[in-house]
Amino acid sequence: MSPRRPLPLRPATFQRLGTRLACGLAVLTLATTSMLTAPPAGATETAPEVSAGSSGSSEPFAEQQAADGSVQDPAAGQDLEVPVEDLSQDQLTELLAKLQGEHGAEMGHGLEQRAERVEELKEPEAQDELDDTLEELDIARTSSVTPVAGPVSILAARDAWRPDGVQGIDVSSHQPNVNWATEYSYGARFAYVKTTEALTYQNPQFAAQYNGSYSAGLIRGAYHFAIPNVSSGKAQANYMVDNGGGWSDDGKTLPPLLDIEWNPYPELGNMCYNMSAQQMVAWIKDFSNTIKARTGRVPAIYTAQIWWDTCTGGSTAFKSHPLHVAEYGVTEPDPLPAGWSSYRIWQYSSSGPFPGDSNVWYGSYNQLKQFAKLNCYPRTFCDVTSSTAYEDEILWAAKKGITTGWPDGTFRPLQSIKRDAMAAFLYRLAGKPAFTPPARSPFKDYDQSNMYYKEVTWLASKGIATGWPDGTYRPFEAINRDAMAAFLYRMAGKPKFSAPSKSPFKDYSRKNKYYKEVTWLKQTGISTGWSDGTYRPFQAINRDAMSAFLYRYDAKY
Repeated sequence: MSPRRPLPLRPATFQRLGTRLACGLAVLTLATTSMLTAPPAGATETAPEVSAGSSGSSEPFAEQQAADGSVQDPAAGQDLEVPVEDLSQDQLTELLAKLQGEHGAEMGHGLEQRAERVEELKEPEAQDELDDTLEELDIARTSSVTPVAGPVSILAARDAWRPDGVQGIDVSSHQPNVNWATEYSYGARFAYVKTTEALTYQNPQFAAQYNGSYSAGLIRGAYHFAIPNVSSGKAQANYMVDNGGGWSDDGKTLPPLLDIEWNPYPELGNMCYNMSAQQMVAWIKDFSNTIKARTGRVPAIYTAQIWWDTCTGGSTAFKSHPLHVAEYGVTEPDPLPAGWSSYRIWQYSSSGPFPGDSNVWYGSYNQLKQFAKLNCYPRTFCDVTSSTAYEDEILWAAKKGITTGWPDGTFRPLQSIKRDAMAAFLYRLAGKPAFTPPARSPFKDYDQSNMYYKEVTWLASKGIATGWPDGTYRPFEAINRDAMAAFLYRMAGKPKFSAPSKSPFKDYSRKNKYYKEVTWLKQTGISTGWSDGTYRPFQAINRDAMSAFLYRYDAKY
């Protein structure tokens, strides 16, 4: 066999700008404005308009989506006649290498690249160009095989809508010149960088992108674009790790990410790679088990609901894996792929506000750092499980940003909550209102050097906390259950309430200081007390019970 020649690329291949489709679910028009180096003055962000029943799809690729929401294969009815199942491993490897070209497939664009290739295959010129090349591979054919398009200068629409949350970016060699300091200044705090594809492609920009994002302060990780019908999951997992796609517990490295989506190469089979759902699930398990054995972590999975439910048969076998879901043109991805009730990362756009694809993390920045460092996923906190009392309320508090937990990834539910931390909880529950803390503290034992100075002084400014008669706040003392009742009553605006003549708790009577507040808490259902009929007013409140109180309070006020 003569030396392999690169496949010729016609000028039209490099002129592709048009639209880009993330996982075939949503298509947004690319901005044609130049890359900005400073936020646009007066720019406003507008949430995408989504009509009732919309799946996020839009023109011009809407013809690929049927009325029932399924995606139509753009290669359907095309006679490619490349007998993939009959090829030797060497032929398959050589063929894939030619299809990948210089840049390979791009995360979230498998269906788009597939559609573009089908259009090229209709051109007689493409047929003539590749006759000699495929003859070298001894592959019978009647249609052309074309490589992936070269890099496209993607111009990010800096004023594009972005959902609230910690922003991120994913890139490949299709974005060769990312200015990471600029992306950080625009709010990017994490990045996924393509490292490998199948067993025949390594991103030539990987080291520069992976290290560049790290140097700019982003938490970064590597992703692998799977081509599951050309080799085993184990082989591709090893190829990924061997070429930079591992993980370390330095707090700056995200777990390896498996990009499993529409087959971008129509010559290699249908959109599910000519694999049955059972075969696909087995392949993903093979990949996952190998990544876990090599790195100590299960991989995150990037996919989209339609592809996953179609090509894996709606498998729920991977619900313990972090989900990186793709859906455009919506304000929240819904429904999620089978097996997952929540996502960790949402890819919401490929046209801005960042170059490449734009993503958002589901949670706080501290939780992102914990996710990078710790191996207790899918739990939000390593010490909060399904057997933990008030699990739902604790996770609600984390999602609302009321609690961030500790740097080691724990919540410490049975630890008492201190008075300064209580102030932080209430300030966040209130939505972090604008407040300029005073230059001089209202409390002689708490000044500007303390961690929660703003929150504690906000609490005092609202009359929620009055401190002690001696002018102290005693920030590091645990807050008792009766004082907590007083804080919540004042935060609610001291609603009109007549305390009952008979106490609902046998250990708290009208003579106690906060009788009105405690009985108000009982009457509203925020507190139920203990099963023995006591309230235990002078007992320090634990962090788990505090989450439950705030959850019930938030539902009423």
